[in-house]
Amino acid sequence: MTVTMKAAFLQKLGRLEVLETARPEPGPGEVLVRVRACGICGSDLRSLWHGHHALKLPHILGHEIAGVVAALGQGVESLRTGQRVALIPDVPCGRCSACLNGHPNRCPHLLSIGENLPGGFAEYVIAPARSLAGGFLLPLPDEVSDDAATLAEPLSCVINGQELLGLGMGDSVAVLGLGPVGCMHVALARHRGARKVIACDVSPDRLRLAKPFGADAYVDANKQDMVAVVRDMTDGQGADVAIVACPSAQAQVQAMQMAALGGRISFFGGLPKDEPFIQLDANLVHYRELLITGAFGMTQRHVQQALQLVANGFLNTEHLITHHFPLDEITQAFEAAASGESLRVIVNP
Repeated sequence: MTVTMKAAFLQKLGRLEVLETARPEPGPGEVLVRVRACGICGSDLRSLWHGHHALKLPHILGHEIAGVVAALGQGVESLRTGQRVALIPDVPCGRCSACLNGHPNRCPHLLSIGENLPGGFAEYVIAPARSLAGGFLLPLPDEVSDDAATLAEPLSCVINGQELLGLGMGDSVAVLGLGPVGCMHVALARHRGARKVIACDVSPDRLRLAKPFGADAYVDANKQDMVAVVRDMTDGQGADVAIVACPSAQAQVQAMQMAALGGRISFFGGLPKDEPFIQLDANLVHYRELLITGAFGMTQRHVQQALQLVANGFLNTEHLITHHFPLDEITQAFEAAASGESLRVIVNP
């Protein structure tokens, strides 16, 4: 007799449906995880409405996953049933030059739970053998709740992004976009010793929700010229670091305009796949010696750091996690996540 579970399938763009489906069984080296919490990421919202090159519909989204080991595949001895875990979505090959050089997030053969593989908006999800081999299925300390554990994945991406920027003591930092990841950037920049952090958004609700995360100033980009404000607050010099934590081409251009001489810029948020281009002033980059970097994913080291920060109470999870929904209300959960009146929305299957 087939054992079933509930899962939310993206049936077509813009339409999620909760259905009964066969519960997966772990193969050799795999682990079956009973999902207790899964966060809704901005990339999930983009996939819902714009799709993703790796998606084949119908598909189960969700990649910020925490749960409990429900069953072990043959040969798995490092975990036990009933153990609480965080499941990081990246599934690198472990053999290419990127993986061997310590950058599995750059693996050309990278798979991802919630994109190429079934995701966490379901009662159960499989952790592939390569997740275990890569160190991306991690036991949770008792002091980290299931909901808080879902933040390890986005926070590890934030750590990677700021590490690439060399963000540190004495930097002036502008963060453009104050969704949950933008708030993490604000908090981490302060943690790394930034002397001034300026937070910008077009949404009054997001500006209000971001207040507990410790920026020196909050700029309403609908009412103020945020390039001018950033320059004014940095004595006319501009920001040493500008982080674009939203899918906005305009914000990427503005980040270059507000950067100081020798400034470092992160295009942290991806743009919609059908509109990925911006007007880039190459002379601005040339004469100001600007450094522009992307940031994608994380390594196992970043995940360990993120979990430690969460365990230490670094993140104000009470303010960062604003909504919870059961799996049957997945449509309402996505509406809340897209509304601008939330930060992180958690689905608890």
